[in-house]
Amino acid sequence: MDIIMGLCVGTRPPPSCLVLLLLKLLVTVSQGLPGTGPLGFHFTHSIYNATVYENSAARTYVSSQSRMGITLIDLSWDIKYRIVSGDEEGFFKAEEVIIADFCFLRIRTKGGNSAILNREIQDNYLLIVKGSVRGEDLEAWTKVNIQVLDMNDLRPLFSPTTYSVTIAESTPLRTSVAQVTATDADIGSNGEFYYYFKNKVDLFSVHPTSGVISLSGRLNYDEKNRYDLEILAVDRGMKLYGNNGVSSTAKLYVHIERINEHAPTIQVVTHVPYSLDKEPTYAVVTVDDQDEGANGEIESVSIVAGDPLDQFFLAREGKWMNEYKIQERKQVDWESFAYGYNLTLQAKDKGSPQKFSALKIVHITNPRRDTVPVRFEKELYDVSISEFSPPGVVVAIVKLNPEPIDVEYKLSPSEDAEYFKINPRSGLIVTAQPLNTIKKEIYKLEVTNKEGDLKAQVTISIEDANDHTPEFQQPLYDTFVNESVPVGTSILTVSASDKDKGENGYITYSIASLNMLPFAINQFTGVISTTEELDFESSPETYRFIVRASDWGSPYRHESEVNVTIRIGNVNDNSPLFEKVACQGVISYDFPVGGHITAVSAIDIDELELVKYKIISGNDLGFFYLNPDSGVLQLKKSLMNSGIKNGNFALRITATDGENFADPMAINISVLHGKVSSKSFSCRETRVAQKLAEKLLIKAKANGRLNLEDGFLDFYSINRQGPHFDKSFPSDVAVKEDLPVGANILKIKAYDADSGFNGKVLFTISDGNTDSCFNIDMETGQLKVLMPMDREHTDLYLLNITIYDLGNPQKSSWRLLTINVEDANDNSPIFLQDSYSVNILESSSIGTEIIQVEARDKDLGSNGEVTYSVLTDTHQFAINSSTGIIYVADQLDRESKANYSLKIEARDKAESGQQLFSVVTLKVFLDDVNDCSPSFIPSSYSVKVLEDLPVGTVIAWLETHDPDLGLGGQVRYSLVNDYNGRFEIDKASGAIRLSKELDYEKQQFYNLTVRAKDKGRPVSLSSVSFVEVEVVDVNENLHTPYFPDFAVVGSVKENSRIGTSVLQVTARDEDSGRDGEIQYSIRDGSGLGRFNIDDESGVITAADILDRETTGSYWLTVYATDRGVVPLYATIEVYIEVEDVNDNAPLTSEPIYYPVVMENSPKDVSVIQIQAEDPDSSSNDKLTYRITSGNPQNFFAINIKTGLITTTSRKLDREQQAEHFLEVTVTDGGSSPKQSTIWVVVQVLDENDNKPQFPEKVYQIKLPERDRKKRGEPIYRAFAYDRDEGPNAEISYSIVDGNDDGKFFIDPKTGMVSSRKQFTAGSYDILTIKAVDNGRPQKSSTARLHIEWIKKPPPSPIPLTFDEPFYNFTVMESDRVTEIVGVVSVQPANTPLWFDIVGGNFDSSFDAEKGVGTIVIAKPLDAEQRSIYNMSVEVTDGTNVAVTQVFIKVLDNNDNGPEFSQPHYDVTISEDVLPDTEILQIEATDRDEKHKLSYTVHSSIDSISMRKFRIDPSTGVLYTAERLDHEAQDKHILNVMGTLETHLRLSQSWASSLFPKNQT
Repeated sequence: MDIIMGLCVGTRPPPSCLVLLLLKLLVTVSQGLPGTGPLGFHFTHSIYNATVYENSAARTYVSSQSRMGITLIDLSWDIKYRIVSGDEEGFFKAEEVIIADFCFLRIRTKGGNSAILNREIQDNYLLIVKGSVRGEDLEAWTKVNIQVLDMNDLRPLFSPTTYSVTIAESTPLRTSVAQVTATDADIGSNGEFYYYFKNKVDLFSVHPTSGVISLSGRLNYDEKNRYDLEILAVDRGMKLYGNNGVSSTAKLYVHIERINEHAPTIQVVTHVPYSLDKEPTYAVVTVDDQDEGANGEIESVSIVAGDPLDQFFLAREGKWMNEYKIQERKQVDWESFAYGYNLTLQAKDKGSPQKFSALKIVHITNPRRDTVPVRFEKELYDVSISEFSPPGVVVAIVKLNPEPIDVEYKLSPSEDAEYFKINPRSGLIVTAQPLNTIKKEIYKLEVTNKEGDLKAQVTISIEDANDHTPEFQQPLYDTFVNESVPVGTSILTVSASDKDKGENGYITYSIASLNMLPFAINQFTGVISTTEELDFESSPETYRFIVRASDWGSPYRHESEVNVTIRIGNVNDNSPLFEKVACQGVISYDFPVGGHITAVSAIDIDELELVKYKIISGNDLGFFYLNPDSGVLQLKKSLMNSGIKNGNFALRITATDGENFADPMAINISVLHGKVSSKSFSCRETRVAQKLAEKLLIKAKANGRLNLEDGFLDFYSINRQGPHFDKSFPSDVAVKEDLPVGANILKIKAYDADSGFNGKVLFTISDGNTDSCFNIDMETGQLKVLMPMDREHTDLYLLNITIYDLGNPQKSSWRLLTINVEDANDNSPIFLQDSYSVNILESSSIGTEIIQVEARDKDLGSNGEVTYSVLTDTHQFAINSSTGIIYVADQLDRESKANYSLKIEARDKAESGQQLFSVVTLKVFLDDVNDCSPSFIPSSYSVKVLEDLPVGTVIAWLETHDPDLGLGGQVRYSLVNDYNGRFEIDKASGAIRLSKELDYEKQQFYNLTVRAKDKGRPVSLSSVSFVEVEVVDVNENLHTPYFPDFAVVGSVKENSRIGTSVLQVTARDEDSGRDGEIQYSIRDGSGLGRFNIDDESGVITAADILDRETTGSYWLTVYATDRGVVPLYATIEVYIEVEDVNDNAPLTSEPIYYPVVMENSPKDVSVIQIQAEDPDSSSNDKLTYRITSGNPQNFFAINIKTGLITTTSRKLDREQQAEHFLEVTVTDGGSSPKQSTIWVVVQVLDENDNKPQFPEKVYQIKLPERDRKKRGEPIYRAFAYDRDEGPNAEISYSIVDGNDDGKFFIDPKTGMVSSRKQFTAGSYDILTIKAVDNGRPQKSSTARLHIEWIKKPPPSPIPLTFDEPFYNFTVMESDRVTEIVGVVSVQPANTPLWFDIVGGNFDSSFDAEKGVGTIVIAKPLDAEQRSIYNMSVEVTDGTNVAVTQVFIKVLDNNDNGPEFSQPHYDVTISEDVLPDTEILQIEATDRDEKHKLSYTVHSSIDSISMRKFRIDPSTGVLYTAERLDHEAQDKHILNVMGTLETHLRLSQSWASSLFPKNQT
């Protein structure tokens, strides 16, 4: 869209505006406007293209699709044309013909004896034509390029005329085998000709236009090996002119050969042979040759390079198969070729000439390079075991890597090997007999494989065990010691030795006794000493105890014991002791002599000698006798005769063992008269006998204990009992086969009642560990997994668990432990075959079982149950998940898919852990069944055939697709209907030929039914297709249509209805039939689209509403075209003049005018002249002007003829009305008058006709006296106002009287009077103030200011306060000067006060009345310039001061009109825009606050334009409302109004012009 923006000029716009839009519609047309370029004398084009036939008759005019000539700018021009150059032979002549406003240039061939045009000699002429005006100096030049058109006046010729080709017998059908070439010097259709065979040929076809000969049948070298063909070239024009003569003949010789076309191809599959193969095969070579017969037979395959030692040869696999094996001729030297051999193979066939295959390089891999040699994992195994190890203890595991399947391990015979044995399958070495029978620290074994060529050394270090018992130097020790030896006396030294090493041989001694002994032994030296005093009487007389010698070995100490006997020597170290002491009793006087009085008894613990008794005192009289041996006290002499009456005897008796004397005892004997009881003696018991008995008992017990320890000696030192299994020993145990190596299985418990080594139990597996899967810890009895178990190999083990003690002699025991190996899911299902393949018929029905796959899983239970599934995404096959039977699940079609590769999964049903699976490939090959009918590609055919094609031409090649194999895929064709032999089909190739000539005029369509049938057995299948043959008419159009005139003229009134007839054109054609039928059309000219023509009658009618003012005339180029196959046409130029009708309103030069005029202007002052014109030619000179609105007081007048607006006798007063809105109507003088209305906005300019005015003539004011400090402060503001505007209203102030002493001065702009000096109370001043404007001439006025100076009021204790903290006032910007804005009030109010505005009074727009606080307007306000005032107002009573804020908001008045962004808009749009298309956005602004603009289309020059467009009232976007038509109206002028809506609704129009611009 092209928008041409203008610039806004002129004075300030009115309060509203209207803009004029002129919309220029662009039409896209194919023809440029004639006469483009600057006005003047020139041809319409700088070059023209024209045509004329060769051999044309004299006075034949050339034809041109463009109007050749010059447009007559001046109809009086007399134009002449002349060929200046380019026609040296003088073939042409230029003529001029004037029609309407155009002078045609017509060029024709000359008459007379001029030469005839010959295209073959010269086919183009470039003429330079000059045009000039007779009598004027005007010239123009143009070029005319004349193309000479061809006529069919020459015949085709072959070059060369003989051709020879050789083709292979196997050449496929439709192959191009040769091409013949002929030429015709004519061009276009005149140079066209056909090729065809002179005689009927089935095996070949020739393309009628290209001359390409193709094979259309199967060749058979044995039947015929040469074909001689004759090809004719016939001019197509022959039929047109009724002549079938042949112009040229060519011969083609086709030789058939059996060509060895294909070289052999080699395919190789390499193979790595097994090392034990006797005749290893390194690769299988397959050779193919696609040729047939001997050409396809392979003569040989050779190794041509890569085998310098001639070590390989190719062995043919079978007699009739081209398969060979690469084998070794002799032992291959792999050492020299560690990376293998690169053999180069080449094959040759038996063809003639022989063909060799491309060289094929085969890499023979060194089989030994990728083979890992078998060897022991270690050359030397270094292990150590305990010397205690019993038979069956694990020594080491030796392994070959990689381990052969038939591995067998052996121990080489040796002395050391007798102590060990090896598991031949697992390589586990265990002890075979106890190792401590001989003292040997290292055993060396050699392990070999079965063949004995691989060896490994096993060194077994025997860890020293504490297997030797300390040995005492004496078998027993016996010594004697007196009981009197002091404590700590060394009695005896024992000594022992140990053959073990280290701590195992280090000995300590101890006394092994259950009782406390009075002896101790030094644990390191073996010295036995006393630890307490010995007492023969209370202790054993002989001490027998065991001294134990212990080594420091591990895990137990070895001990030996020796009997030590210590005999205690008795010493007389005890005095006798009386059993009773302090005896007293009575005897009678008559006690007989010799009578037994009593007995004393003393005991000697030593018991070394007999005790002797004697009386040491009290027997002075000798009455008593004490037996020294028995201790019996007897009466020695009678008492009766002694004279003793009541006597008492006190005897003291002692006892002695010969060395020691007992303490004396007393016997008091009283002698009485009378009978005395026999039990008359009493003694105090000393309990000596009891004590002695107790001591003896202790001694006896001690002896008994010692004797008992003698009995325990064997119990602790001799291995009395063998080891026993705990009752918890199980008979069997279950173990998962996937238990990892090192995992614990069971801890076997056993015990031995013996102590020490005799009770130390060792564990071993002595038998049953056939696969070496288990091991038992010799010390703890923990049974573990030694090697991985495999239940599928062995599911039960019967282990002989043998336990040994370390006693001497060693004892053992064994139990059988059954280990049941439980299944773990460690085996994937394994298919019985690596892959499966099956062939089935593609016709197999759904459910047909095709194959059963089977997989086996060695696991048990659910781990070994197999389920089957098909992994491949297919619907054609399914599998029975249980049986593995695969069956057909959907229809099969080999032609869609010939084979399937299915992935079959076998998965176990493990309930825990991960399920295992394996996958096998099943290839299903579908065998063909003849189930497909031949299908035509495409299903039907449609061909167009020129009616003049020669007989034998192939018009269609049929193609079918039969995916069946063999005979089922071989197709034969036949015609069901051949239209009386007019068509024939080759049964093998499907080529349809013409067998008779066609004639379009007799039959235009043929519908052939073709059947394709295969050779399937037992039933053949067929299909049918249809070939629609459309016969194309050959151009027989000889004559071109012609008009009797080359141009015609017509007219039509503008605004005529669509369909109004304008004129009729008529052409002639001498051909008959369709070639002579004529159709008319308008194809060019300025009126294209404006007019229609009836294609049959040639009547031209109006196709649109015409507008003379837009276009006054039109040229049309009308074509008359026949209906021939190659249509011919003629043209005629038609000039149509549009006659005028009064259909346009007058159009002013401007859509809106803004003149100015001074106020108070006199009468007849010119304001503006309205200039208008009418596009209608008939009413342009008859325009009248009238003021129809806006002039009620007749301030203005208008000249009705000229449109001049002038002032009248009424005076204009700007102060009363500053603008006048005049509506002027312009009317034409047509029969149906048209009018247009414009706006004239007259602005009245100001004249200085008002003087400044003071609000009051006299101002009186009282002010407190002033000292020097306050001089210069404001006194009073006296301001004036002026109703004029601009400079006429600018006021200056001065003091003209009362200021002689210069005490006062006045601000010339604001009128504020201030003091220069001090003033005392009682003074009085009168000033005359003058206000002068800035107009020409100046005007002025004066006012008087009376100032009374009073005494300053006394200070008031009451502070001044405003009634409000701040004041808000509102004022309209249109309020006049001196109007009150508001009052600020102060407390106390009963004292004199003086008010001043001390800040914020921008431009001194306001004033505060000095004594009352009234705020008034001092200058005109403008909200657009300033709308907010924040002023500080001060009040004082002469002493106190108070300040307040006064906020004044100036409200906006609608005093500004809207302004468009530009005065007019020019818009260019295309006529094909759709309704509701946005054209442009009109923008207007308004300086006033809160304005709201509304847009409307106010008016238009043409009322039709109002319907074509609409405007959005809020956004100003202009849209199309209807379809536009450039030909009907190419220009639309709209008046758009912008209206401002406020409290006062103002509307004003602006106008702008837009001018159309055509687009081609």
